[in-house]
Amino acid sequence: MATKTAERILFTSLDLFNEHGETAVTSVDIAMELDISPGNLYYHFKGKEVIVLALFDMYRHKLSRILAAPDPDLSLQDFFCFLYLSLDCSSLFRFLYRNPTDLMEKYPALSRGFRQLLLTREETVARQLDYLRRNQQLKLPADSLAPLSEQIGLVFSQAANYYLIKEQMLDQKGFIQKCLGSILFLLRPYLKGDSEDVGVLKELIGELRFNQESSDE
Repeated sequence: MATKTAERILFTSLDLFNEHGETAVTSVDIAMELDISPGNLYYHFKGKEVIVLALFDMYRHKLSRILAAPDPDLSLQDFFCFLYLSLDCSSLFRFLYRNPTDLMEKYPALSRGFRQLLLTREETVARQLDYLRRNQQLKLPADSLAPLSEQIGLVFSQAANYYLIKEQMLDQKGFIQKCLGSILFLLRPYLKGDSEDVGVLKELIGELRFNQESSDE
């Protein structure tokens, strides 16, 4: 069980990584932010790599629970609730998506788990889209499942970098709304009750009125 100091180190590191990027933050920066000595930080975490891997384990645990949670009897609104929960979780650990390729090269111990997590999320999205297709909630050809799931995966994994390059600073709510809006745009041609469903989903996205029980773990 983590000590209070270890927890403070992790959450302070997460805040600094999210704000500045992992590369720009050193162990000394973290210690100074906490007003503790570098030696005290090193006592709890033997270097920045250990902190990064511990934060990734936290992210993997939270996201894995979300990926395992979807009800098989899925509605379109349920699907967007799932997308919201996934994005909400990822935005809490958004430093992982700032330069993910560089991060995986720098920390090889992280790369396999990160790739597996992205693959699992894409497969989960594909299964949910297939259910909506078979349940006739989406007019989606079977051969569109894989590319559409991949496009949604790109929104998840590349949106943070895209807005960073544009110097478009979004808060967590704004980022999630942008991503959900992009996914709705991708799905819109396949919605059966186009105007009604789109209107309801736009309202939910605008207010982020989704059931958050699954994210309270």
